[in-house]
Formats: sequence, structure tokens, C-alpha cells
Amino acid sequence: MPRRTVLSSSQRAVFEALPSVPDLLTRYYVLDEDELALISKCRRPHNRLGFALQLCLIKFPGRALRPEEEIPDSLVEFIAEQIGEESEVFSGYADRDQTRREHLKTLIKFFRLSRFGDSHYREMVRWLTPIAVDNPKSAFLVGAILNELRRRKILHPALSVVERLVAQVKIQADRKVYNEVNGLLSDRHQADLEFWLNPRGEKSQSRLSWIRQPAGRPSPTNVILIMEKLAAIRQLDLHTEVLDAVPTIRRKHLSQEGNRIAVHNLGMLNEQRRYTIMAVCILEIKRSLMDEVVNMHDRIIGSLMRRSQRKQAAQLQDDAKNIKTTVNVFSKLGQALIKAREEHLDPWEVIEAQLSWDDFRATVEAAENLSQPQRFDYLHYVDTSFNQIRRYAPAMLEHFDFRASSGGRDVLTAIDIIRDMNKTGKRKLPDQVPTSFIPKRWQSFIFEADGLNRRYYELCALSELRNRLRSGDVWVPGSRQFEDFNEYLMGPSAFRQLQESREIPVAVETDCTRYISERKELLGSQLEDFQRLLRSNDLDTVCLKNGRLSMQPYRGNSVPDEAKQFSQRVYAELPRIKITDLLIEVDQWTGFTEQFTHLRTGQPSQDKESLLSVILSDGINLGLTRMAEASSGASYKQLSWVSDWYVRSECYSRGLAEITNYHHIIPLAGQWGDGSTSSSDGQHFPLGSVGRGLGDVNARYGRDPGVIFYTHISDQYTPFHSQLINATARDATYVLDGLLYHGSNLNIEEHYTDTAGFTDHVFALCHLLGFRFAPRIRNIGDVKLYTFGSARRWTDLEPLIGSKLKQKDIENQWEEILRLASSIRLGTVTASLIIRKLASYPRQNKLALAIRELGRLERTLFLLDWVKKPELRSRVQAGLNKGESRNALARAVFFNRLGEVRDRSFESQCYRTSGLNLVVAAIILWNTVYLEKAVEKVREEMDVPDEFQSYLSPLGWDHINLTGDYIWNLGQNP
Repeated sequence: MPRRTVLSSSQRAVFEALPSVPDLLTRYYVLDEDELALISKCRRPHNRLGFALQLCLIKFPGRALRPEEEIPDSLVEFIAEQIGEESEVFSGYADRDQTRREHLKTLIKFFRLSRFGDSHYREMVRWLTPIAVDNPKSAFLVGAILNELRRRKILHPALSVVERLVAQVKIQADRKVYNEVNGLLSDRHQADLEFWLNPRGEKSQSRLSWIRQPAGRPSPTNVILIMEKLAAIRQLDLHTEVLDAVPTIRRKHLSQEGNRIAVHNLGMLNEQRRYTIMAVCILEIKRSLMDEVVNMHDRIIGSLMRRSQRKQAAQLQDDAKNIKTTVNVFSKLGQALIKAREEHLDPWEVIEAQLSWDDFRATVEAAENLSQPQRFDYLHYVDTSFNQIRRYAPAMLEHFDFRASSGGRDVLTAIDIIRDMNKTGKRKLPDQVPTSFIPKRWQSFIFEADGLNRRYYELCALSELRNRLRSGDVWVPGSRQFEDFNEYLMGPSAFRQLQESREIPVAVETDCTRYISERKELLGSQLEDFQRLLRSNDLDTVCLKNGRLSMQPYRGNSVPDEAKQFSQRVYAELPRIKITDLLIEVDQWTGFTEQFTHLRTGQPSQDKESLLSVILSDGINLGLTRMAEASSGASYKQLSWVSDWYVRSECYSRGLAEITNYHHIIPLAGQWGDGSTSSSDGQHFPLGSVGRGLGDVNARYGRDPGVIFYTHISDQYTPFHSQLINATARDATYVLDGLLYHGSNLNIEEHYTDTAGFTDHVFALCHLLGFRFAPRIRNIGDVKLYTFGSARRWTDLEPLIGSKLKQKDIENQWEEILRLASSIRLGTVTASLIIRKLASYPRQNKLALAIRELGRLERTLFLLDWVKKPELRSRVQAGLNKGESRNALARAVFFNRLGEVRDRSFESQCYRTSGLNLVVAAIILWNTVYLEKAVEKVREEMDVPDEFQSYLSPLGWDHINLTGDYIWNLGQNP
């Protein structure tokens, strides 16, 4: 019978490894008096040490010492020191295998342990199966069973036995889920699902393939197409209980499998598995399509507004000539009338001498037209797009079940009225309609002498619906991104349990009274200190001028000439290498490719050449078709299959974490930082070809649509997280995502961004979650400080102080603030989603206002540090410079297709982002390793201080061949 394996070799190595670092040795292997007494009964030194080591391994990880097992030196030394023996004597232990077995019997009796047997195997299968239903990940299940065996005082069997047990449990858990889902499907459901595998009508495409296709660019046509897909899904009448019956992790797994597996292959699966995959996949696609409709509506409205603004700008440009002509005419008329009065001439004759009466009347009419207030507001041109909006809006309003909180009820009432008018065919608005939601800017266009303008009223309602959906005041039940705000947070009962157990996962004092008291005291002392320094003129490069702070520009530290010479010598020693050989070598060090596992089996790919080709094609923006042409031994079909089943965002994240962890422990990387600080920055890439319709235009980067690759980089130069965001999105929204979800061993404590990377909400949440947020702030003179109470205590600072902090807002919402922060920390909701909601909330939302006040407090404390501490400003600037330098390397790597992102789906664009970042991280790691070797060689020839190494950078690429054919020499050492 073949061995059943569920772990990759790297995962297996983690479970097999023994603790070797000081903090883990102290945690697990400090011997107590009873244990020392037992050890002392052994007569010979090597037996005492061997017995002690076997005792420690039984304590943790919970297994026996194996014959001829290699034990880490640090572990042997740690135990030897406690029992007063030399670590070298261990080599003489267990020359007789019988001695080791006898010692094991003694220890089993001492710890009252059981040996793992058949009954334990069966019991562990029963115990683990419900856990595997919730989470089928193999490494998690292996860890869970090892922990449970340790808790039950059962000696661990061989890891191969545990893997076989987990493999059996996973099969049983799969069957349990399939049975649960199929129990919710009627015969009609199953027949309909079978029908969805068949070609629809005259088309060769099945319904399942049809709904799996990317939604395309935002347009009324595509919204209507999505509505057709949603209508088809509704006809299936699949109950939402199907999703409720499947745990979240499995739901995502089954949905991904349903999206990737070919329809004809899906038809070959057994019925229970096939129906489960299809039902879950279709319902998850339904949620995504609902999000897509709302997002498209958002972007269509946004595009409409931008188009109107451009029309207004063009009209103003055209009007400029007419205005000049009209003003010149009236100027001449005015001069003539002045002359007529002074010389007692007939004014009418004077006017007609300048221009005819008909021309004069036409000029007055033109002036009246040019002076219409609507011509100076872009909303004047919005109704020209009314028919475009009407192409899809009635269908969206008819089929979407919008819900609202108090902040969105007026808009929703207006939407209900418009929906009713669409059904009945009425053209005139009822006499009584809600108008409280109408912004001031819209009012002059909606309120007319004879009533309300229907077109503008409907456009305004749809525009405000967009805004309320953004904030969460209006939501769509069953969607993913636009659910009820409270659905994103952990439940009140779960939060109460955290409160009662005092385990709220935040980094601040959880008692509101104590927290505010401490922050008040700190803020008061900081303001006093700042005022004292201003009075004594002791602030370096900072002063107060005309009531505004003035700060001299940052001047970086110059690099000594000797350090420059040293760096040039070191860079010259770097060997030239092809990018393919570089990736192979980095994989040999880190095993990052083992993180790219099969969606179904969880096993790493055996076709490493194709996998590396897919990763490189993402990283250098080549695409699979051209990669198949440029590489040997892999067809497009092969690469496409590997991409579908082995390459996912989570795989890229795990692979990047392996590279980051390896880089973190390299001594040279420690010269650049200890991995506790980081910065983040967005890099714009233009969209090309079919991808253009998926992007937004950000005027900062020109007139063409694009996307942003937002990357976090550590002080050791490692780009440890990246994600794709819209070109118009604010960087601040995504700061916490990288700090919370990178999955590496880095322990980030302080984070830097540019001005676009901060808002008061981000200041507050970073503080609550234990990160020191330190953005570089432009226009420091315009920034205001905030205080508790009156500013009269700090008379010198009064020009700098804005409004008072609203302490009551924080106190009244304190529990909700902690619940929101806990939800982010525990992964109930992603940080970027909730920050986006908070930023979109209208002014009256109490929670958003309270978090803003908390952010203002933390921003004030940071600003006081910023102006007082030049070393902080220097540290922030240095961190941001590393990110900007990394962007240059990324631009060089992403050179194919003119550096344009041309993928037609958001998912594929995300893979480009992740692939580029992983390849860049691999280059940085390879450079660091070989820079360290080069440093050693150069230091043999010249004496240089250690601090010169800090001037080196692993971001060079001149020595790396990024072009040509991509040949993978996997059987050779690079």
C-alpha cells in the first residue's frame, strides 16, 4: 500500500524540527526538581544526558528520541548545563538500543503516558473529523492532532502515521460536507445542475461556463449581462442554507475548484461531489456578481460625473472667447454712454452709432445666457447621460433588495418611488417625495418653478445610493462587499466573551476612563514640552512664523567617499546570472515553490519547470502564450493547467513569506534594519488592450486608465506584501492590510507612508492594533493640533490648535471601537474594507466620528514628536527612500507589453501584482546573499568599518539577464 502523505517536504520539516532558539528552549525545557532527581538516578554522564534529552522530547513535542537522531547543538548544551554535564558526552548515549528503550519505559511511567495504538487511532479519527469539516488544511490538522495527543498524554507516533490518519479524516470530512449539501438539494435542483453542464441553445458554451466568465469593463451593457446571469441563478432557486452548511474555508476552496475545473471534467466526478461543488460555486458567483453590479454602478456614476466636468471645462473654454467679445462690446457702450452724459448727447443715437439695436439686443441675450449659474456647475451636463443610466438602472432597482439604516432611509424611500414609477410607467413624480437626501449642489437643478425635475431627481437618487452603499448606510443582503455594517463585525456575544476573559486583542488599555486619563496626561506633557522648546528656540530646523509652523526641508546624510568606493568594489564582485537560474537557486534555499499547492489535493507541483515558468510570466508581464514560446519543454496547455490549479493569491503570499523569512535572518540584512519598521507606497502601472476598461483614470498619472500595485517593504528591503488597488483609491485605506496579513516572521512595530497614506481613521486603528504610524506629512504649516479642553494653557501654541477633542464621542462609542478593532485583529473583517466604509460614512455616524476623534488625538501626539525629533524625520525618509528604490527595480522587471497590465479580469491582474513582487523579492534575496559573499572577499583585501555595509543596497539588476529564452536547468546547480 503506497504511503499517504498530506504534507509538503517543507511542512514536514517544520513538524520534525526541534526547538533550538533561546526563548523556545526556556519555554519547553527548563527542568524541575522532580525531573532532575529522576535524571540523577542514571549512573554514567552520557546516560544522564541522553535520558534528560529523551525526557525533554517527551515533554515537547511529545515523542520519543529516535535511534541515531540528530539533536540541535543548542538544545544539547541547554540540557547539559542544567544537569552539570559536558554536551560532548551525548555522542556515547544509546550505543545499546536497549538502553534507550528502557529509558523510554521509565519516562512513560513517570509521566503517566500511553503509547499510541489502534484504539487511539480510531478515537483520533472520530475527534478530528468535525474539525476537518471546518478547516481541511493538512498542516492545520496535523498540528491539531499533535497538540491533542500531547494534551491527552499519548506518545506521538511516527509522523507518517499521523499523515495517514489525517488523509483518512479528510476523506471522511469531505463526504460529510457532500452529504450535508446534497441533503439540501431536491431532485429538481440536481436535474437543473446537470442541465447547467450542457451547452445552452445553439451556443457551445454551458451555462456554468457562461456565468464563470469575467464581468468585463463597467458599462450599461455589462450590467445588463450580469443581471441576466443573476436571473439565471435565481431560477435555480438554490437556498442560501447551502452556504450556511459549508464552513468558510471550505466554501472558498469549493468555489475556487468550481471556477477552475473544466466543465467536462466536472461531469466526470461522482454526483455528490459534483453537486456540492456546483451549488457552492454558483452561490458564491452570485455574491460576486451582486458586488460587481454595485461596483459597476459606482464607476458608471463616477465616469458620468467626470465626463460632465470635462464638458463643463470645455464649455468654459469656449465661453471665454464669447465672454471677451461681450465684455468688449459693453465696455465700448459704457464709454459711449459716459461720453453722451458728459457732452449732453442723445444716448440712443450714441448706442446705435456703436452697433445696431438688433445687435445690441442679441449681445444682451448672449450675456444673460453666459451668466446663467448652471453653466458654472458640471451638474448642468449630467442629464445628457440620463438615457445611458436608464439602460440598466430599472433592472438593477427591480432585482436588488436594498436595505438601509437611519442614514440611508430617505434615499431608499426615493429609490422605492422610482422603482414603482418604472413598474407603472408613470413619468411625473408624486406630490410627496423625500427631498432631505438632496445635496445643496443638486437643489437648483431639481427644484423648478412647476415642481421637481424627474430626470435630475432620479440621477441624484442614484448618485446618493452610490454614496450610501459605499458607507454602509444602504446595503445589499447576500452580497460580499456591500453587506450590513454589523455583519462585518464579530457578534456582540463573542465580544462579551472576550471582555469577560480579558482577552480583547488590542494593544491599548481597554478601560476607557484609564485610557483617556493616560492619553490626556501624555498629551498635556507633550504640549508643555513643545511650548517650552519653541520659547527657547531649541527646536532644530523648526520655528513658528506668522502663526504657522515652518520646517526646513530634510537633508539626507551624505555617503562618505570611502563607503562609495567600498560599495563599488562589492557590486563589481556580483556574478552575472540569468533570471531563471536565480529563481532556481532561491527556491533551493527557501523552497518557496512548495507553497504553490494543488487546489484539490494540497500537494506541491511535481512539474516545477512549468510552475516556475508561470510565476516568471506573471513577474515579468510576459503572459503564458509567449512564455510557452520562450521556454523549453512546456506547452501553453501545460502552463495553463498549472496556473489554474497551483497558482493562487494565497500561494503567492505563502511563497513570499518563505523568501521574506529566509532574508530576515541573513546577517547583512541586519545591517539595514532589524525588520521592525516598514514603509508602503503605491506604484502606478498603465492598463492596455482589454484591460483598459477595468481601470480608473487618476489625473496624477495622466489621462490613461491604470492600476496601483501597493507594496509594503521592510527596513531590510524585503517587499513582504503587495496588493492591487484602484488608481483612484487612497493609499491610507490599505496600510493595515500589509501590516496584518503578510504571514511572515517579521514583527513590524513602526510604519511609514507618504502624505496620501494617512487619515485620522488609520492613525486610530494603527494605534489600537499596536503599530506606530509615522507618515511623512507635507505642508506641515497647515496641520492643526487638537487638545482636550481649552487651549489657553498653551498660549504660544494657540495659532496651531484647532478644535477641541470630543471626549464624549470616544467614551460613548468605546465598546464599539474595541469591537471593531477586535474584528480586524481576529480576521472577522479585512482592515481595508472597514476603513473604506468608515471613510464613506456621512458626518452623523457616531462610530466613524469617535474613531476620527481618536485618530486626531494620535495624530497630534505624532506631530509633536515629528517636529521635536529630527531623528524620527530622518528614519521616516530613509524608510520611504527604500520603497521608492524598490519601485525602480519593479519597473525594470515588469518590462514586457510596454509595462502595461493587459489582463481582462481582476483576478489575473492580482496575479501580476503578486508575481512581480515575488520575483522582485527573490532578486533582493539573491543579491543579499551574494553581496554578503562579496563583502567577505573585499574585506580580505581592505579594512573597512562594519557601518559601511549599511550603505549597500540589494536592489541592483544590471547583472541579471531578464530577457531571452527562459531555460530551466533544474538538474544542475546554477
